[in-house]
Amino acid sequence: MRLTPGKAIRKFCVECAGSPLMVKNCGGDQLLNKEEGNNGVCYFYPFRMGKGRPSVKLIRKMCLECTGKAYSVISNCPSTKCPIYKFRFGKNPNYPKSRG
Repeated sequence: MRLTPGKAIRKFCVECAGSPLMVKNCGGDQLLNKEEGNNGVCYFYPFRMGKGRPSVKLIRKMCLECTGKAYSVISNCPSTKCPIYKFRFGKNPNYPKSRG
């Protein structure tokens, strides 16, 4: 089964919140591995229930947030088990590269 960006975001949200029920009740202000009270708004909040068609660019944005905006860390990301790992470059690996 190929993981789509939407399914990857849903999986990420379940891991972040702790359970599907907690994802439903998420306020969008708590991010995985962030201190409480200083989180801002989660980029994935509108897509947390697996609805909609998120852009892989949004996943890239979340990866930048996770790495502290360190572009070099994204290419060497050690979190290979992260649901959004394969989308971290802002490209969908499920599509072949365009010819040109």
